[in-house]
Amino acid sequence: MTRTLFLILMSLGWTSTVFAGAPSFSYLDLSKVVNRGVTESFDESEVKVQDLQEKIGFKNIPVGLQTFRGIPFQILDPIQNGGRSYAVLKGHHQSDFPEAVSIPAGHLKAAELYFLHTCRWGGTAPDIKIAEYDIVYDDGQVTVIPLHVGVELTNFWYSDDTSVSYVAWWNKYKNTEMGINLFAWKNPRPNVAIQTILFKSMGKMPIPILFAITASDQEAPISAVSPKPEKTVQNDTSHWLPFNPPSSSVQGTALDMSSWVEAPAGKHGALKTDYEKLVFADGTPARFWGSVLADSWVNFTPDQQAQVADRLSRSGSNLAAIDLSNVSAVPAALANLVEALKAKGVYTQIINPNKLVLPDTFSQNPAVIPAGLLTLGQAAWSKPSTDSIVPLAFKGDPMTLHPEESLPAQLSLIRPLGTPYGVIWQDGRPNEYLAEAPLLMATYGLYENWDAVLGMKVSEADWGTELALDGDLSNKPSLWLQWPIAALAYLRGDLKPGSLFVLKSQDPSSLSPVNRLKIVAHRSGFNPGPHRLTTDPLGELDVKVKAVDKTFTSDSKQITWRGNTGVIQIESARFEAMIGFLGNRKLNNPAWSVETPNLFASICAISLVDAPISSSTHLLLSGVARMENSGMIYNQAKTKLLDKGKTPVLKEPLIAKITIKRLRKDPKLKVRGLDANGKGLPEKVSAKWFENKWVITWQPSAVYLEVYR
Repeated sequence: MTRTLFLILMSLGWTSTVFAGAPSFSYLDLSKVVNRGVTESFDESEVKVQDLQEKIGFKNIPVGLQTFRGIPFQILDPIQNGGRSYAVLKGHHQSDFPEAVSIPAGHLKAAELYFLHTCRWGGTAPDIKIAEYDIVYDDGQVTVIPLHVGVELTNFWYSDDTSVSYVAWWNKYKNTEMGINLFAWKNPRPNVAIQTILFKSMGKMPIPILFAITASDQEAPISAVSPKPEKTVQNDTSHWLPFNPPSSSVQGTALDMSSWVEAPAGKHGALKTDYEKLVFADGTPARFWGSVLADSWVNFTPDQQAQVADRLSRSGSNLAAIDLSNVSAVPAALANLVEALKAKGVYTQIINPNKLVLPDTFSQNPAVIPAGLLTLGQAAWSKPSTDSIVPLAFKGDPMTLHPEESLPAQLSLIRPLGTPYGVIWQDGRPNEYLAEAPLLMATYGLYENWDAVLGMKVSEADWGTELALDGDLSNKPSLWLQWPIAALAYLRGDLKPGSLFVLKSQDPSSLSPVNRLKIVAHRSGFNPGPHRLTTDPLGELDVKVKAVDKTFTSDSKQITWRGNTGVIQIESARFEAMIGFLGNRKLNNPAWSVETPNLFASICAISLVDAPISSSTHLLLSGVARMENSGMIYNQAKTKLLDKGKTPVLKEPLIAKITIKRLRKDPKLKVRGLDANGKGLPEKVSAKWFENKWVITWQPSAVYLEVYR
């Protein structure tokens, strides 16, 4: 799994492994397996070059106890170890080195392992495994960590950060750059002692090289500050528009989804379980969509509590999670906040990892989800290495390119079947691809048949002094703009659940590429305990998976995900979406077609009435492209933010031609552009009929288009 991805399986009490204090580090002893010294060259040269040692570069690597990117390593001093300081394995260029070495781990238990490594002659495609670490536990089980050039490690010459590894040491001599990488691995079995680590070569072109391994009892932060001078890049935002964030209530507009949030919360009685589903006491099925309130909720005034509850309700959120992890006693404001949410139809999920004693009124309140009723899974994508201090390191790729690692894949991988299951997801900033998340998570909430979907965190910073978005990217406008549409599709149940796929392993590294895609191509989870669930054979026949292209069509035929091009198409009668790298492609299906030159966008259409898009008289269209603060500066790979910029937020104008295919021509239909508040814009939207096809040209100043009679 990549470092920027994390997942925790939680019961309602948000149970997880918690380590107190600073990380404690241990250093594995490589003294018996190292076979090379820092002054030895791999290069054969008949001509003695005066500065050969400088060009080799290994000579300059510091030895002894060193700290790289915030992680300590013990690099063996060759003077004290028979001239040997690092381990080299065989490859095509150097076949005389050993195929593998076995490193004793001393039966240590570790939450995290950190590898300091590199390779030579690393001109190999990143999908080819060149080496591996086999983690051998005391109970005999083995976990394999595959190594790929350009992923877990890089070539020694011109090394750089990757999506999952970091330049730890870097040196430049004349025109030559060199470096070694740090790769962090989260141990899926932190409570089981490790016997040995086998460092093994696949015998490909590169020769793998290992300098040190450090273990820690908890995850340690890796510094975003690289020893390698950063090459910077900025998006060309000269033609982007200032984004005017919502400044008033969307009450009475097409964005107002409060009619789908039944008030007061608890009107159908207490919640109970019906196998995997939640139902109310009167038999009404329950399904929840919402957000996590950040710690700042304790400071809300009564007026702010009411405004937050109203904003959540009108956005279509019928659930708010309240986190008590950073308080030592139950705040007095909790009861009032629960009641304010309840009045607007918003249920409360209390996250109580410290097991604070709650008043009986909470357990007796039908608007509060009972403790232990719902199993929650948590996952994140593109989580920055720090929260507010630049530079921020993060995963620059969007999920659309990585279905097998995406939030739905993570959350399905840890899902226990046979019990009600909900999810908490985060897609972090800075992330110019953030618009991919809300519609995708609503889609998978339905397809995976999850009972609750909670996304992002909101605080007073997300609402501004007057609880209105204040125009900074921290407010995640890319998420909020499509939040009401995602909520409507989810609460209304606009997509079908998939056929069951039962996982035989929860370890991603043990799954074949095909099975990793099948996780998101089916309704997936694992058997906890005695459950005798098996994969649906008809679903297996219906799904179409091409592992080499990271492409699949779901067994419901409603989700098509092309990971090789980063495009997702979602199709249902009342809800259609196209997400990802849509630029300069004509995307077409029986309901509509979309053409846009924008590099990346999330474009959708939803019927606001109980009728399919082909005959609906009231539609809402949304188009969100890239957004960022003014003046944001990235590193060249766009995996690090060097300057977070300033307000105002800039919105890339959406340029698109959308063709809606109707059952018949309807000249009475009208279309208008809406701003972020759902209010009409004065600019006219061009729309023309060609037989039963209505071709609409997107108005760049619009955030939404409303189709109505």
